[in-house]
Amino acid sequence: MSSNLYKSLLSGTLWTLIGQFGYLGITLIANIILARILSPEEFGQLGIVFFFIVISRVLTESGLGGALIRNNNATNIDFSTIFIFNLAVSVFLCLLLIVSSGIIADFYDDQSLKNLLIASSFILIINAFQFVQNVKITRSMRFKQKSIYEFFAILTSASISIYLALQGLGVWSLVAMQLITAFNITVLFWFFEGGHGKLIFNKASFKYHYKFGINTTIASILNSVFDNIYQVILAKYFTITQTGLYYQAKKLQDVPVGIINKLTQSVLFSFLSKSQEDKEMFKKTYEQTVRLFTVVSGLVAVLLYTFAYDIILLVLGKQWVSATFFLEIFSIVGFFYLQEMFNRILFKIYNDTKYILYLEVIKKIIQIISIIVGLVWNNLSLLMYGFVLTSVLSYLINFSYTNKKYTFIGNKELISVIKVILIGLLLSFLNEYIYKFNFLFDILITILSYLVLVIIFKLFSINEIKNLRRIR
Repeated sequence: MSSNLYKSLLSGTLWTLIGQFGYLGITLIANIILARILSPEEFGQLGIVFFFIVISRVLTESGLGGALIRNNNATNIDFSTIFIFNLAVSVFLCLLLIVSSGIIADFYDDQSLKNLLIASSFILIINAFQFVQNVKITRSMRFKQKSIYEFFAILTSASISIYLALQGLGVWSLVAMQLITAFNITVLFWFFEGGHGKLIFNKASFKYHYKFGINTTIASILNSVFDNIYQVILAKYFTITQTGLYYQAKKLQDVPVGIINKLTQSVLFSFLSKSQEDKEMFKKTYEQTVRLFTVVSGLVAVLLYTFAYDIILLVLGKQWVSATFFLEIFSIVGFFYLQEMFNRILFKIYNDTKYILYLEVIKKIIQIISIIVGLVWNNLSLLMYGFVLTSVLSYLINFSYTNKKYTFIGNKELISVIKVILIGLLLSFLNEYIYKFNFLFDILITILSYLVLVIIFKLFSINEIKNLRRIR
């Protein structure tokens, strides 16, 4: 592995962390302020609207971003082709959402959703004009520039959103934040990264990249639908307030999990894609980095689960403490979700994306069964525990198939996950019956205990971390 490539990994990791901490940090702060101004019902409305936006965004991307990133020989014609396709799909889906907005509003018996959905649908077209620049920055591992653009974009939109909320605009202040963020990033990309040049659509290029993207697209659609479907179910079969509580808990969990996932899906994916020819070094790097990410994601899960009530009370206030249960669920689901994402990098790098789709279909079948059970019994807890069970089984199936397909992985990865789970169970017990001091001290002692147990369980050593610097 070249020294320059290794430095790109370190630089990319650092700037992605800085960028995600900045972006998600401002988002979190804005969300904290907005949560004290707006009601759970208003956040519930946003949750319903953005269920449809998220699904549409997956369709517009169509997995083609990943196809361009892994293609080390991508040309301007390739980028132009993907841009034209992305823009066309974005316009079509925007119009489809506008036409369907009335039907969706009637389904939830809330006519205010119609205009909210119409306004939000334009995010798709705005994002289409930043798609190629975003891919190019990720592909070239220029994460410093990307972090700066995203930081200033969210800072501006968050400030405006808070002002609008204080002026009494309610849920519209939340929609405005999403629209302004997308617009700001697009403008910054075009101003500093340039446009697309000559627009050419090449059928051969499209077919080549779409062969990679079609499987990841369907898998992403399934994942996005079922990842957000609980918002739709809660609003329809329980209460829109429950949707708001669910949405806020998910937003809190998205901060740490989003940072880790961003690192793996952008920095680690780009890095490993460039080093895929050196099998021995690839194996070593993958094993060490995934084990390190497993340890980090385990710590995040332990902290979110153990201190869910205190975190929500401190961050959002008393009116949101009922979201504690959802945050506990998300802490477990998020951990197993990240393990799946680590494995899927292999499928993407070696262009075996059809397996991503196969495994996603299996996961959704399990999830559908769990959802049906929860709805038949009309039991919210049962519905959420089914979510957890789906995540656990999905990871085990995913790992089993990945291990069979890529024999160099071995069982070390699964052993690491099991060790982290055992550490988490032990710390949960200690926090329930022994650690009874104060919030901040309990967090500190939990972190220290976790790190000590990581060494005791031989998950990671200081020497191994030092050895990562010797990879060349």
